[in-house]
Amino acid sequence: MATARSISARLRQATTDRDACRNRIRLLSLSFALPAVICCPAWAATWEIVPTVRVSETYTDNVSLTPDAAKQADWVTQLVPGISLTATGRRLRLNASYTPQLIYYARSNGADQVYQRLTATANAELAERLLFIDAGATVDQYNVSLQAPVTTSNVNTTGNRSTAHTFFVSPSLLRDLGSAVRVEARYTSSVWTSDSTASLSNSVANRIHLRLANGPAYKLLTWELAYSRELIDYENVVQPDTDSEVATARARYLITPSVGLLGRLGYEDYHYRIVGPGAEGSAWGAGLEWTPTPRTSLTALAGRRFYGDTYSLDFRHRTRLTAWSVGYSEEITTSRSLFFVPASTSTSDYLNTLLLSRFPDPAVRKTAVEDFIARTGLPADLSSPVNFYTTQLFLLKRWQASLGLLGVRNALIGAVFKDTRESLPGTLPVTAAAGDFAVTDTVLQTGTSLVWNHQFSERVERHGSIQPPRVSQHRPNRQAGHRRGQPYSTIQTARVGLSRLSSAGE
Repeated sequence: MATARSISARLRQATTDRDACRNRIRLLSLSFALPAVICCPAWAATWEIVPTVRVSETYTDNVSLTPDAAKQADWVTQLVPGISLTATGRRLRLNASYTPQLIYYARSNGADQVYQRLTATANAELAERLLFIDAGATVDQYNVSLQAPVTTSNVNTTGNRSTAHTFFVSPSLLRDLGSAVRVEARYTSSVWTSDSTASLSNSVANRIHLRLANGPAYKLLTWELAYSRELIDYENVVQPDTDSEVATARARYLITPSVGLLGRLGYEDYHYRIVGPGAEGSAWGAGLEWTPTPRTSLTALAGRRFYGDTYSLDFRHRTRLTAWSVGYSEEITTSRSLFFVPASTSTSDYLNTLLLSRFPDPAVRKTAVEDFIARTGLPADLSSPVNFYTTQLFLLKRWQASLGLLGVRNALIGAVFKDTRESLPGTLPVTAAAGDFAVTDTVLQTGTSLVWNHQFSERVERHGSIQPPRVSQHRPNRQAGHRRGQPYSTIQTARVGLSRLSSAGE
């Protein structure tokens, strides 16, 4: 009994110490961010504040996405007031958008909700060409698990969505040593919290990144040496902390003005503190870079890492009216990290590429993109993989392809992806992994999106967004004797709308 009490007391003390540490890091992060805003020449920036409000009515025949025998129809009213803040200056850039979502249900008593939603990023140059700082914060809702009904909207009352908060601050030193060498040192502190912590605990992470690369004096041969280490401290003592360390050396040699040879060497180490042997080993790769025109580029790499053969591909091509891309990548990552760098096909990025020929000036092009999205009501992003909650380190393999077409009266943006996540073997006990990896070692997701807009006249446009089924598959552990590749969940949504636009003179 005395031993049990002693262990319990130590666990409570450890939790208290972690809470105190997390609060101290938040305070330090804020202390970094505030001087950045105050010290920068904000008086030289152009500030813009835009209030917005949006009201929509949705009818659904299955508001909770339950089986047909238990489904319930409902009318859902959404009120979304918002305010956006933009500052653009020589040494300061700030973009913030706050759009709380108020949802009212006609038939589902007690289901009314208010969801907080925030996106904010800031970049400042504290000391000219030397000291910089980046900061950002998000508040949004996400699906917790693929084992429950999955939705892309807060309208559906699935009980499988959680509000997550992210915050990061990242000061960096960047220095050019003449025209031969560039040196960079960056420190990043980040905080992730959620109102659902069973599968992914609240956490604080600290990351250092060191980089030494060639300067503009190098033309035929370019090179880079990089080292990074990240420690993720989870609040829940049952979920062990994560330690990752990566060192890489890269080089490119141009054999012609449009063809270059690529090489990569490195060493990586991923493990959990206290438990598990970890996964580590050397890495190497070789490839080719081909840029026949400023509109076309291809980068392909093949090699080997500690888990086996590895590949990467990046192909991009654009014409006056179209933009195409195909890519494949592999990386060791965590669900937590993907919340800070979400996987999505940005509508604004695609329009930015499509409008490059028409508007060479970046500022004018940015305004044209924002105006086009506002007029047509296109979504900010296309369909993307569900980032389910887990503390497990996993190997992410992703195929994705997208296209964009911008004509006189038509705009078309489409994307397709295949996302495979494989838990690293031998790094974490199943009981500690939690989340979807507690019942499977491999998760497969596939999806497609298509957005089309047609302008009938200068005043009336028709636009729609169609997302064919996205299928998520769990591949259970072979040790459990299950069959692999069983379908797990399917999502199907379709939206078509008609809007009337007003001219400035009406």
